[in-house]
Formats: sequence, structure tokens, C-alpha cells
Amino acid sequence: MLTVGDLTLDPATRAVARGGEPIALRPKEHALLELFMRRPGEVLERAEILDKVWDLHFDGMSNVVDSHVKSLRSKIGKDKIETVWRVGYRLLP
Repeated sequence: MLTVGDLTLDPATRAVARGGEPIALRPKEHALLELFMRRPGEVLERAEILDKVWDLHFDGMSNVVDSHVKSLRSKIGKDKIETVWRVGYRLLP
């Protein structure tokens, strides 16, 4: 079980909740959140996220990470994922 603040994720059952309320995530959103939760507070660069979640090499023009982070924020709360300008994203406790 991974826990960051009031956010929980069970990798075995794929269950996600915030403050005890279940959250339904699509597979890539789940993989993205799991990556963030395994390294809370760390800034993850877009290239690393693409490599770990999509197994893709970085394409400077790709917005796949940005669009999935936006979708994930809408589900878990905008206050949980911080944008680090021109670098990537960080999960906040």
C-alpha cells in the first residue's frame, strides 16, 4: 500500500482513494500516479515519465504527459501535483 498524505494506492488491487473516497483511474493515470507516489516530493522530468509510464523516448513536442497529468489532477485534486516550470511535475504530500 502506498500512502502520500490522504491519498492511498494499492498496487495489488489497483484501488485508489483520497480521504477514504474511491477514485476511478484509467490504466495510464494509475501508472502515472503510482510513479509519483513511489517518489513523493521528487521532481520527475517529462522524459523520465515518458520512459517509465509509456516506454517512449522523449519527444519535445509531445504533450501526452501534460494531458494525462491534467486528467489525473481533475480526479485526485489540483493541489496534489505541482508543475515545476520547464522541468516536470512533483507529487505534494
